[in-house]
Amino acid sequence: MGKTARLELLRRMVPLALFVLGITGGFTFLSPISALLCLAAAVGVYAAMPRPKVPAGALRAGQPVPTTLLDLIGFLIGVPLFCMGFLGAAYGGSGAAAMLLLLLPACLSFFVFMASIRQETSWVRFFGNGFEMTQLGMKIRIRYEDLGAVRLREVRTRKGIGAVLSSMFVHDRRRIEMLANANETTTLNFVTRGGTQFAFSSEMIPDLQRVLIGLDRAGVELPQNLSDRQRDKIRRTRERLYGSSESSNAEQLDVARIANTVRLFHERRNRQHRS
Repeated sequence: MGKTARLELLRRMVPLALFVLGITGGFTFLSPISALLCLAAAVGVYAAMPRPKVPAGALRAGQPVPTTLLDLIGFLIGVPLFCMGFLGAAYGGSGAAAMLLLLLPACLSFFVFMASIRQETSWVRFFGNGFEMTQLGMKIRIRYEDLGAVRLREVRTRKGIGAVLSSMFVHDRRRIEMLANANETTTLNFVTRGGTQFAFSSEMIPDLQRVLIGLDRAGVELPQNLSDRQRDKIRRTRERLYGSSESSNAEQLDVARIANTVRLFHERRNRQHRS
């Protein structure tokens, strides 16, 4: 979890603690004014902390549930259950241990907050030679030339609470997804040589053709389910933008570098023989 995600976690956990302190303290050891100050501080901390800044040109996935609504759900789960658990433990007598069990379902609020934080701190930026993926505030840069395969796939997605629950409880570290908020989407899947997969909805990429041109420039084989007409169009556009002799010039430079290395090696060896 990166610094941005940790700050977003504090935005939610500190107000949760203040809400619980204000309510439980108001019934136990705090004065009414102190309890109200705790509640006001909780609202102030949540509203005053700066939101994550999305870099220019970055793309965010569709939000099946708005972030503010997810946060509200998290507080509605955590605050009542934590308060009942602590108050029950304080006044429950022989049933105090049973009331403490309410703290277990109260912890579900943490998972709801994490789903909200993932939406708030995840985006992708495409460059001419690769892309930069940010998830939970942690960045990873992938160059097109480091990819092993690229595929286009039709995917059925979940919407609403179902999508949020799947993001909360199903997480594969070797597969990172950023999907549009739709029932069906066409995903552009990047597979690195190490086996990590990145899946992005093609609908959320405003200039998909430029991404495919960048892949073609890097020598990556284009997705097999692209038609021949699309492939020809991509290559013609690449040649118009960067020149048709780009690849041949690169090969000539490589040959020149190798020839120069061999020449220097022979010159050094001849000098050693003469000496």
